[in-house]
Amino acid sequence: MRRRMTTTAWAGALVLLAVVPFVMSAWRGNSTRVGSMLSVGLGVLGLGALVVVVLVPSRIRTLTRAFGVDRVMGLHRWLGILALAAVVMHAVVALWNHPELINPLTARDTAKVGWGSLVSLLLVGGVAAGGRRPGARYEIWARLHVGLAGLGLVLAGLHVLWLNHLVADPVMRVCLVVLAGVLLAVLSHRWVWRPLFSRQGAYVVYGVRREGPSVSTLVLAPVHLRRGGMRFDPGQFVWLRLRRAVVGTEEHPFTIASSANVTGRLELTVRDQGDFSHRVAALRQGQKVWLDGPHGSFTAEEDRGCAGLVLVAGGVGITPMMSMLRTLAERGDTRCHRLVLAERGTEPLFADELDVLSRRLDLEIIRTAGRRVDLSLLTEVLPGRPWRDELDYFVCGPPSLLAGTLAALEQLAVPVGRVHTEQFGWSGPMPVQAPTGPTGPAAPPAVTTRTGSQGVTSRPTADARTRGTYTR
Repeated sequence: MRRRMTTTAWAGALVLLAVVPFVMSAWRGNSTRVGSMLSVGLGVLGLGALVVVVLVPSRIRTLTRAFGVDRVMGLHRWLGILALAAVVMHAVVALWNHPELINPLTARDTAKVGWGSLVSLLLVGGVAAGGRRPGARYEIWARLHVGLAGLGLVLAGLHVLWLNHLVADPVMRVCLVVLAGVLLAVLSHRWVWRPLFSRQGAYVVYGVRREGPSVSTLVLAPVHLRRGGMRFDPGQFVWLRLRRAVVGTEEHPFTIASSANVTGRLELTVRDQGDFSHRVAALRQGQKVWLDGPHGSFTAEEDRGCAGLVLVAGGVGITPMMSMLRTLAERGDTRCHRLVLAERGTEPLFADELDVLSRRLDLEIIRTAGRRVDLSLLTEVLPGRPWRDELDYFVCGPPSLLAGTLAALEQLAVPVGRVHTEQFGWSGPMPVQAPTGPTGPAAPPAVTTRTGSQGVTSRPTADARTRGTYTR
């Protein structure tokens, strides 16, 4: 109930930010010409949508907790398309009204910054549509995307300011000041306060524990013990950076593996498969790191009336599952849980601790031993109906694992709201064959991804069958 209320509140706030300036501009407009009214209305709608587009992915914790990272990024993408469409239509109508503005070299300054904003936003759309290709450096793509978006927004603001007809109206001036104030407050908190001054995210390396030939667990302790450690829900993640700076600092997302009941120590399990993860695994005791989080909604809610958890993990995708199981053990949970492990035979992770957890919890561990997670396997593992409809399902791993598991759950008619997914590593659109049920072909499941450093767990959640793909 609390999350639904938070979701509704955030949805309402975002709609108000995008729509109220547009409504006010239509109400306060002095022109009676349809072309002028349409041009101003489209411009204000595009500006409001641009502000919301920038706010949504700014790591507002309650927002990512309410919607989940996948929906946040989906909202960011679709609002970006809406904003770009409104800006383009605004430019078309403005040129229809004033054909002399078509040459930006001879146009007045207000038109020049408008043209600059339009070009910047079109480039943002091109960069986003091209996406990040496998093997490309994520940091370059992200900085280009953010830089072009920031330039487009600044030029759009100058365009409105220099035109002066909106700013001259007292009601519209208040609307624009509020819009700019919210934007500056969120961006200052995201890009200045957190990276440079926040003491909550300062941690020191307590130790590095090897879990396998290529997997290590980073054990962290908060620098400022009086403030206590980070409070998080099992399954959430943090962004980690190795130094403090406003811009230019490389950071990547890592899932928290430790129990949510132990806030004085934080554990991040990392597979050493990339430059950044290699540096993380090579950290030494006493070195400082900085965390931004917690984020995400790939978590088990205690008030859902859930009879138990079914955790399906592949490789290092077991990381959020370990946080869930450790937390359940600390809390003395008595429900029946199942853990399905599709792991590398040469690198079983947490084998000894899982044996201990199976004695502390009512936990059944199923190791697939190379067998595909599909309808046949899950039919053996899961209870019959109606009991399996009262379980919550968490699936984390590579695309092949998610595809097989989601197709099987679809065929077993598991309620959509009970299924939560998380995919790690790079992936583009994941082709999945539609499973055929007794009433015909079912809709193919789709998965969302959040790309971090190589081998690091990514963060989407909730109903995986209704989503496309995205990368971060």
